[in-house]
Amino acid sequence: MKNVIIGTAGHVDHGKTCLIKALTRIDTDRLKEEKQRGITIELGFASLPNDLDLDIGIIDVPGHEKFVRHMLAGIGGIDIVLLIIAADEGIMPQTAEHFEILKMLRIPRGIVALTKTDLVDADWLELVREDVEAYVRGTFLEGAPIVPISSQTGENIEELRTLILSMAAECGDRREKKELLRLPADRVFTVDGFGTVITGTLMEGSVEKGDEVMIYPAGKKARVRNVQIHGHDVGRAAAGSRTAINLTGIKKEELERGDVIAYPGSLEAAQILDVRIDLFQDTKRLLKSGSRLHFYYGAAETLCKAVLLSGETLGGGQSGYGQLRFESEVAVKRGDRFILRFYSPMETIGGGIVLNASPRKRKRFDETAAERLRIEDTGSCEQVLELLFLEEGSRLADAKKVVQKLGKTWEEAQPLLEALLEKGAIFDISGSFLRRDAAASEELLLHRDIAAWMEQKAQEILDGFHLENPVNPGMPKEAFRNRLKAAISGDDMKKIECFIDFLLEKGVIRETGGMIAAAGFSVRYTQEQQRLADLMEALYRKAGFEPPELDAVPSLIQDKTGKPPKQTATFKQDGKLMQRDDGAAGGKPLQKDSRLIQQMADSLCVSGTLKRINYQYYMHRDAFAQAMDLLMAALRERGSITLADYRDLLGTSRKYAMLILEYADEDKITKMDGDRRIPAK
Repeated sequence: MKNVIIGTAGHVDHGKTCLIKALTRIDTDRLKEEKQRGITIELGFASLPNDLDLDIGIIDVPGHEKFVRHMLAGIGGIDIVLLIIAADEGIMPQTAEHFEILKMLRIPRGIVALTKTDLVDADWLELVREDVEAYVRGTFLEGAPIVPISSQTGENIEELRTLILSMAAECGDRREKKELLRLPADRVFTVDGFGTVITGTLMEGSVEKGDEVMIYPAGKKARVRNVQIHGHDVGRAAAGSRTAINLTGIKKEELERGDVIAYPGSLEAAQILDVRIDLFQDTKRLLKSGSRLHFYYGAAETLCKAVLLSGETLGGGQSGYGQLRFESEVAVKRGDRFILRFYSPMETIGGGIVLNASPRKRKRFDETAAERLRIEDTGSCEQVLELLFLEEGSRLADAKKVVQKLGKTWEEAQPLLEALLEKGAIFDISGSFLRRDAAASEELLLHRDIAAWMEQKAQEILDGFHLENPVNPGMPKEAFRNRLKAAISGDDMKKIECFIDFLLEKGVIRETGGMIAAAGFSVRYTQEQQRLADLMEALYRKAGFEPPELDAVPSLIQDKTGKPPKQTATFKQDGKLMQRDDGAAGGKPLQKDSRLIQQMADSLCVSGTLKRINYQYYMHRDAFAQAMDLLMAALRERGSITLADYRDLLGTSRKYAMLILEYADEDKITKMDGDRRIPAK
């Protein structure tokens, strides 16, 4: 069944409520005050019966100027408007204001109903028709049907009903995917025995009994206890229907008109919006940058400040890019239309369109910012999506969240993402998009400019490390991760890990033995450093199964003259790492440079000369291999081994035997079984 929403608009006392009653036999004025005063104050609702498998809801809005905010709460999201003009009065102030609002909200189609024809003669009626035709010329109602009717005599009521049904049948289908659910609440109340109920026009998506939903902008969760359409229980309500939802897990006091009931995680609460502001042609107000305004979207009303990015003012009929900065949070989507009213006096001056529903704060007169908003406004979906990835910066946002900001479903965005990947505008950092990995929790797509900037930061980190640690084969991976996260103001270590994997795959960096190095870096010993490496290898070879603590190595290394090797210094020249011997320049004695010894030990591990046992102990590769051979042979022969047994095999003390056995445990070669060790596998 297709769902269609029809809204009324027009001046007070022009017969909107009477016409709806004539069409549907439903009196939409439900309040005692409305009955007493004879005017509509709050929104009214009715359904139009038909045999065309159409669910047609009609919204009756107030026409009095004091209740324009109530009119705005009901007019958003309609498919067809009935612009109602009394034949005895013609176009009046609220007719004009309502019509300007309809044009600003881009209502797609409508019908003009000339009511109270029983009060005028044929000549007057023709004059009013001509006046209306001239008034709507050049607008979405140019060429629209103009139907003279009388709710009192029934004149042309059936003709109008037939016309409405025909136009409703031509309305396009709305998007009904559950993840698009969005229903601005225009009424909130309680029902005895049931609890909290909200009503509104279901703008997008669908909702079912039992669904979990989220209330924005507060971000509170609730569950759907029941769903009704036109007072009847239904299992499911889809976009375009007037819907009542009974919620559990939330109290009436926690909700208010204007809150949006939506699919969890589908919206973002924000206090800044990128917008294009359009002022009514005939507004007399001048909008100055910094002006305080009333903002209307859906059923919500809130206060904001308009900040124009270019220029100081906007006048009647003018448009401009800017930001709306709110006093309280709002929850909207890109492409949503809104209405603006002057703060004081309360006068409707224009509206506009949301270009970005969660932007960063932008500076005035920033040409880059103004250009970005122009792309958001007039660019293709592909261009806007690329811009959204660029604006994410180094946050490495989940691609699904970026697509959400575009206002598309993940499936709708697939061709756009593939096009951007194809031309290299974005990179698949996680690899899950290209693999079509349905199990992946996040698909991280990064803009090429941000990737280049992050790559530069990674290179700077490694260059600095290599500069200070010339004989170290690389930077510990964990330290590199932390440095990179800080350098790019990253928000998630898992995402940083994905980017590091991306750099490794791209060949920008390399990883060896848990060390990260720039791809072009290699340890090149100076003559003095090579002599130090030879001395350390000789020391560890001689030590065998009883290696020294690393801190003791400087005092144990002596050359033939009894002097330690000279220091070396590293510097950068023409973008290249250079080294020089500084022994003659009064460098520090080697015995005090434990950092150089540490770097050299790690370097010898990478080359395979030494084997790292733990942070203080290294062994020569030959001694380590022999120790492992003895251990494995004993395990094959005996099935298990004690510390004392292994000590005797090595011919050394318990201390060194324990060092090697603890390494074997850590490396999952052995495991403890009581006071013995057995094979881990």
